[in-house]
Amino acid sequence: MSASKVLNNRKSSYPLSGDKQEIISLWQDIFQDSNEFIDLFFSRVYKPGNALVIKKDDRIISSLQMIPYEIKTTSGIIPAAYICGVCTLPSERRKGIMKTLMAEAVEEMHQRGYLISTLIPAEPWLFDFYKKFGYAHPINHEIDTIHSSDKQLPDTEFETTTSADYTFVECTTGKHFSYFDRKQRERRCALLHNAFDFETIVRDLTYDGGNAWVALKKNIPVGIAFAKPELKDKIIIKEIFCDSAPIKESLIHYILNLYNARTAEVHLPLNTGKNKNRKNQPYGLACILDKQITDLPDLYMTLMLE
Repeated sequence: MSASKVLNNRKSSYPLSGDKQEIISLWQDIFQDSNEFIDLFFSRVYKPGNALVIKKDDRIISSLQMIPYEIKTTSGIIPAAYICGVCTLPSERRKGIMKTLMAEAVEEMHQRGYLISTLIPAEPWLFDFYKKFGYAHPINHEIDTIHSSDKQLPDTEFETTTSADYTFVECTTGKHFSYFDRKQRERRCALLHNAFDFETIVRDLTYDGGNAWVALKKNIPVGIAFAKPELKDKIIIKEIFCDSAPIKESLIHYILNLYNARTAEVHLPLNTGKNKNRKNQPYGLACILDKQITDLPDLYMTLMLE
């Protein structure tokens, strides 16, 4: 079936090859993202076959992206899709267009064999909106606030080990992905990033003035953190993996000093250290597309291109 035709008598369709710039313009108008992010997303992530649009008088009035991923669960690795870039022209809102597009996207993902779909609501009120389409499983994370004056990180995630000297380097994507991949697969239930995603994530961080930083011991990676500045004296660590608590402490304080920041907001999976001082924060939602998936224990999703 031609992409220009409606899919199975639906109102949505795949975009044509000449529709890319129109989708970009709609995205920029709605989300106000930087030119660097737009160039990154539409050169490395966007594919016409993973997008749906609704047109009116040959003009795109609504669109979204369905990005393929894999999710590690307790029963194995399963195919999934991440919904992003959900937008509608302001003049066409409150006409049921977004409801139609989302409902048809869920149907499309189910037909493609994805077992789970995830998304990150752009506004708090959208959590209830997306629940109407089956996005009822919460994806939360914990936030640990670390201050530059802290001498010891309050963490029980690791057994205490003897502290040692570490060196810290800027992440080289090809060289350090294997460590990242091994650590992400140690998690019980998490969305996985491949090597191509990894490079895209690092590029996105650098556009925001951040980077991924690696802790080395005898030239072997023992920790990695993905950080970007948010305010003048605050940084966000969107993800961190370390082999021990002392490494984690050293890496966070290295990043604080590097950015001359007073505070680090560290995003972590739920209950990693069972620390009561951490704040549990809603992050995203998951929709189970196949009945064979009966349990998503603390599904974790991070480093998404939001």
